[in-house]
Amino acid sequence: MSWDAAFNMSENGRPRAVLRARRMEQYQTDDSTYSVWRSMDDTTKVRVYLFDEEGDSSATVTADSLVFQDQKGVLDAYRNVVVTTEDNKRLESEHLTWHQADRTIRTRRFVRIRTPSEVVQGDGLVADEDLETYQLGRFSAEVDVDEDDDTDEQQ
Repeated sequence: MSWDAAFNMSENGRPRAVLRARRMEQYQTDDSTYSVWRSMDDTTKVRVYLFDEEGDSSATVTADSLVFQDQKGVLDAYRNVVVTTEDNKRLESEHLTWHQADRTIRTRRFVRIRTPSEVVQGDGLVADEDLETYQLGRFSAEVDVDEDDDTDEQQ
């Protein structure tokens, strides 16, 4: 067990992800190693900082706990999961899985995404980690539409 733990991942000499938590426990089974990252109170969350191919910040994930399977490059975030991006997108869910190899996040659970122009929600998600593109399962949406007042006057 480690307290105030941090783990830095890199690809090709560039930062890929940084995990930070109040407490980290590491476990080993016959065929894998995994770590459990936890917050210890309601005010401090587990954080994952994600970086794009150039090493620039792409998103931040916060959650109550994480399970990271190092050999598979898979991270599961649990309870009060929030993803925020550099361009003010925000995803909320109770669970999501991040796949390091293809830079995607996925969940089968309810998810809500807020952008500067829309709010979409549904059950199930496949998205790239910076939320530039995403596919929702059963979904609903609220979209801001700029209506041109001149259109009504011309008709």
